[in-house]
Formats: sequence, structure tokens, C-alpha cells
Amino acid sequence: MPAPKTESSLRTSSRIPGAPPTRRHLVLAGGGHSHVHVLKSLAMRPEPDTRVTVISPDPRAIYSGMVPGTLVGLYEDREGAIDVSALTARCGGTFLRDRVLRVDRKRQVVVAEQRGEIPFDLLSLDVGSRPRGIARFAGEPRIVGVKPVEDAAPRIAAFLASARQNGAGRVVVVGAGAGGVEVAFALRQRLANGTVSLIESSREVLPGGSPRMQRLLRSLVHRYGIRAFVERRFASIEGSRVLLDDGTALEADLVVWATGAEGLPWLAESGFSVDGQGFVVVDDSLRSVDDPAIFATGDCARMKSHPEMPRAGVYAVRQGPILEENLRRSLRGRPLLRYHPQSDFLSLISTGDGRAAMSYRGLAAHGRVFWQLKDWIDRRFIAKYRPPHATELRSGPEVAATMPMEPCGGCAAKVDPDALARVLRGLGAARGAGLPIGLEAPDDAAVLPRPKSGNLVFTVDAFPPFLPDPLLVGEIAALNAVSDVYAMGGSPTAALALVGVPSTDGAARESDLRQMMFGAERTLASLDVALAGGHSIESEAPLIGFAILGSVEDGQALTKAGVEVGDRLVLTKALGTGVVLAATRAGECPMEWSEATVAEMRRANDRAAACFQAAGVRSCTDVSGFGLAGHLGEMLRASRLACDVAIDDVPALPGALELLRRDWRSSADENLADALGRSIDPGELLPDDPRIALLRDPQTSGGLIAAVPQRCWKDVVLRLETAGVGAYTIGVAAEGPPGLLRIREEALDDDGSFGVEPSA
Repeated sequence: MPAPKTESSLRTSSRIPGAPPTRRHLVLAGGGHSHVHVLKSLAMRPEPDTRVTVISPDPRAIYSGMVPGTLVGLYEDREGAIDVSALTARCGGTFLRDRVLRVDRKRQVVVAEQRGEIPFDLLSLDVGSRPRGIARFAGEPRIVGVKPVEDAAPRIAAFLASARQNGAGRVVVVGAGAGGVEVAFALRQRLANGTVSLIESSREVLPGGSPRMQRLLRSLVHRYGIRAFVERRFASIEGSRVLLDDGTALEADLVVWATGAEGLPWLAESGFSVDGQGFVVVDDSLRSVDDPAIFATGDCARMKSHPEMPRAGVYAVRQGPILEENLRRSLRGRPLLRYHPQSDFLSLISTGDGRAAMSYRGLAAHGRVFWQLKDWIDRRFIAKYRPPHATELRSGPEVAATMPMEPCGGCAAKVDPDALARVLRGLGAARGAGLPIGLEAPDDAAVLPRPKSGNLVFTVDAFPPFLPDPLLVGEIAALNAVSDVYAMGGSPTAALALVGVPSTDGAARESDLRQMMFGAERTLASLDVALAGGHSIESEAPLIGFAILGSVEDGQALTKAGVEVGDRLVLTKALGTGVVLAATRAGECPMEWSEATVAEMRRANDRAAACFQAAGVRSCTDVSGFGLAGHLGEMLRASRLACDVAIDDVPALPGALELLRRDWRSSADENLADALGRSIDPGELLPDDPRIALLRDPQTSGGLIAAVPQRCWKDVVLRLETAGVGAYTIGVAAEGPPGLLRIREEALDDDGSFGVEPSA
């Protein structure tokens, strides 16, 4: 059956003869200890013709040795965390913040919660585990599992804060393995007037430990005032009472579930051979016994030849180098290495008071020196995966969001129609509702209804991907495109997409296209904008853009002209996306800064534009590739005015000024500095002051800058704040050379002025 005609919508074709080979797709599911080693090694020694994708619900990995301390606040979150997203960027890979739902081994795809199918040539699983039996307590407010840490830590922190305020707290820890015991000790130290109880179904605390370590921990539990109930089982929870299987009732404000581990359900549901606890069975090379294209390691795997191997982080750490080498050998078609687990390892359990219990080769002891040793080992491990020290970070060429890709030409560069049809079906026909002809029945062109009144607004915007995550790229690119219509005071109604994807990425190409279009379609739909169609090509480098059609009522258009002396300059988003994205793509930006920047870029400008229009503002533009200085300069030149900028009132995204101080710059900064140099009068500031660089930092999906008459300034600020939109008054329009931004270090007064207005 011939493929359906899809010319109007996103179109696509076979590869050119003699083109470069298709890149193999290595997918790492999870950010565990073994995978962070693989990522660091790939950053140091990239694997040729290989694309790397990491899928994990959290961009951080908490080192297992520091999990109990992190859960109870002995460590700050960042101290025990490895930034997996930054590691991925350093090796030129793609980090997808998503949760794996299952693996379709026959079709070689990972199915993710938000992004759907992600194809792979080689897959590695390091997804961890969950406490055994925790699933039956889903939604129970008093019970928290020790994993996943990102969910457990804030709940335990909230409990401790409440306990401090109320002067007491009652905790029951279920499970007296190493993790449960360490959590119990730490909570005992944090709850001066509370109680901590420990439940263990085995005969001893630390089942499986050496006899000497068991005796030592038993005495320490008693000494620290922890009530231990061994050979008892948790039966139920009724209100604030925990009932044990022998009828014992314990009062509990919080139950920490720290039982032995079990595999995540989707592993068995995906058809893997699993053991009795649901862990993927692997051979001595850490490869699934079911599939030569799939490896598994860490807490989610069980070695067929060593079923008794303890579930301890030290094994996952030592599996890392073997996994890395075997992944490389699999990609090259070479024989694999065997992993030989060690027979014993140093065990260190913190007692929460600056001391730790130690066990090694049958010996056991307790003291401060062992805590110092544990802390040193843990911190040294974390430090191996941190970016270079701040003083070592310097500017340089930006790292591409994806690797260079194959050039294609003419109409032969269309994406193949079958792949395109599948992508379009996944978008859903309802999204074109209201269009005479749109994606419900793709044709040679979209047909749109005429606006009932007013004028049409038409704009186009396109650029290479600025992040490796195609879903986020689609969302933000759509927002960036519609922003031009909002900046004009218009209402966008329809969009046409232009997307370029590399043929060298094989099956992953279709996944990228689907994710970009899903992100864009979802975002446009939330703004009542129909994705009417578009065009897709196989391109030398990735590309995404949108043509946006909208309308604006007669006499209601917001333009760059019309600024008047005394107008307050109001900005609606903080600056710094250019420098933060540059550092993020190089893997040298702290996760918190990157996430704050992405969150700001994902915020639409529709509410800001509506507030400006409702208050009678008539001069506005959006801040994008020329930075605030460039776009504000355009407004001022159109009105033949200058302005005075209160430099310390210009908002910066978290980390932006710090990165600028470290000499990080967007790749466009040098050209912008030359183009805008004469339009910025730095006043008393040095020309290389990072606050000056911030003014010219190019923005992606930036905010709006409006010239607000003094008479309606307070009304505008109130409207913006009520609508939940950033409202930053950064300066005042004044007489002077057209387009000049004069920098002042004085703060603005309560009325948005400098008090005594400057002379021309």
C-alpha cells in the first residue's frame, strides 16, 4: 500500500549513496555508579560513530555511601550528588529526563514515559532498585522508602523540621541492613527528644554481616538508645501505630522503609529473565542472558554465576570499568571481558555522631577515625565526577548540541514518508481543529480561516538545537517563535514547522523528530495555536523552526517605535540563557543553574503581552538573539531616544553573572560586542564588567521589554505580578543619542525613576 501523502505536514527520503555510515545508538538507562564511570570515560575517549543517550528521572545520582547522610541532612544534596546531565554533555551525549516504562527487546526500543519509543543498538541498564514491599504502601503519608532518594529526602527533611518545631518525633525504621541501620543512627542523632525503633525479620542486626560486626552494631544500637525488634515483621499501620506480627504496637510519626531491595517491575514485564527478587540475570560479562545487545549492572542486575553477591555500591563501582570496556567491545564486535567480584570489602557505617563502625576481613571496630576514613572515601569518589574547579573554567568554542551530521540536498533530503506518517499519527488529529485543512488530513498546504477582524501577523524563526534533549528543543523553539507575535500584541493561531534531522542517526532520527514535534505541538496547543503542518528534511546539521501566523486588532499592534521620554523600561524575564547554555553544553554548568534557565525558557510570553495591552502600552519587543542591549537599542533608535539603565536592577538567571565572571561567553558574544560596543556607555563600570556582558548575552525564548508610560507604570507592574510574570523595571527612556544605553549604578526610586532625571 502506498504511503499516505504528507506534503503539507512534515515531509521526508532515502540516504544519498556514499554517505557516511549510520551512527550506532548507545542508550544508558539510569544514572547509577557504573554508568557515571562509562560517561566519564566516553568524555575522555569518545567512541567513534556512536551516539550516546542517557535516560533517567533525575539529572543527579546520589552516591550510595552518602544516601543515609543525605536523607537525614548530614550532607547537603549537592555534596553527595553527581551531575549525570553534565557528565552526559561532556561526552557529547544527550540526557533525557524521563522515566523508563519498559523495553521492547524485539524491536530494540526503550519506551519512556514522556518521549515514547527511543530506539537503541546497544542498551545498558543501571536503573537501581526499590525497597522490597514498598509498592503496597503507595500513597500512605507516614511511610517513605529510602529509594528513590530524590523523593525520600524532602519528605524526611520536612518530618525533621516538624519534629524540631514540636520538640519530639517518633520514627520506625523497617529493615536493619546497612542502609537501615545507618539511617536509624542518623535519625537518633537528629531527634534529641524523639524515639527511633528498628525492625528486622532476621535474628541479627545487619543480616549477612560478619559475626563481630553484628555484635558491635547490636551493642551500638543499644548504647545510642535505638529500640531494636529482631525476628519481628511489620504487619500493618493504623493511624499513628505500627503493628508487628507478634502484636507489638509502636507509635510512629514516620516509617522509613529500608528493607532489602527488589527489581523494578518493568524489568520482568519487559520479558527479561529475572531472579526471585526481580533482578535482571546477567552473565560474567554483565550482559543479559536473553539478549547480546543489552547489559545490566548495579542494583538492578544479578550475576548468574554469583547469585549470593551482596547488593552493595562497591560492586557497582567496580563493575563500571568492565561495563565500559564491554560496551566498547560490543560496538566493535570484539570478545568481552569477564567481571570477577571481590570476595570481601571494607564496610563503614556511620553512627551519625562523627564516628563510624568498620568491618573488614572479620575485624570490627568503632571510632572517629573510621568516620574520617568513610567521609574521605565518599568525597573522593564524588570529586572524580565533578567539573574542573571554577578557576579553571574558561571560554572556548561552544560544544555542539549534537555531533556533525551528513549533508543532504534538494528534495531528496526529505525524511522517509513511513517514518513521517508515524510521527504525524502520534501527534493526534484534534490538534488541527478549527482549520479547514490541517494535520487531520495532510495535503499540499494548510488552509486557514480568515481573521474575523483586524490584520494578519506573520513571522518565522529557526535555529540549530541549543540543547541535546529534542523534546525540550521542540517546546522552547515553539515558544521562541510565537513570542514575536506576542511582542506585536497579536494572537497566534497557526504554526508551520521546519525540522532538519540527520540521516546518520538511523532509527534514532525518527525518535528525535517525534520528540521535537511532540514538544512543539504540546506547547502550541496549550496556547491555542494549531500546528498546521510543515516540512522535514535530512540535513547536514539539526535544525528547527516555525512560521507563525496570527492576528492583531486594528490600532492595537505593539511596535518598537513610540517610546517617549520618561517611559519606564520593564523587562519580564531574567537574562543569561546564552552563557548558561554555553556552559551547559560543555558539561561545566551546575545542574541547578541549567534547570533554572530551562524553566525560564519554557515560560510563554502570552500573559506578559496581555498585561501590556490591557494597560495601554504601545511600544514593546522581545529579547532574543541580539541580547537586551541590541533589542532595546532597536526600540530607542526607532524613537530617536536614549535611555538610562540601572545596572543592578537588571535581573540575571542563577549562575549567569558567575559564569560571565569565569570568562564563559556565548559563541555570539564577540560579534555582539563589536556590533553593540558603541551603543553602551558603561559610565563608571569597566568595559569587561560581567554586568555589561549580560546586557548583550543572546537570549533564547527571552522575555519582553516594554516602554511603559509613567501614568500606567504601577498598573502594569501590578498586572504582571498578579499574572505571575516577572516584572523588572530596569531603566528610564531619556533624551540622548538614538539607541544609546547609559549605565548607572544608582538604584531606581519607588516611582521607577532615578530621582533627578539625567540631562541629555
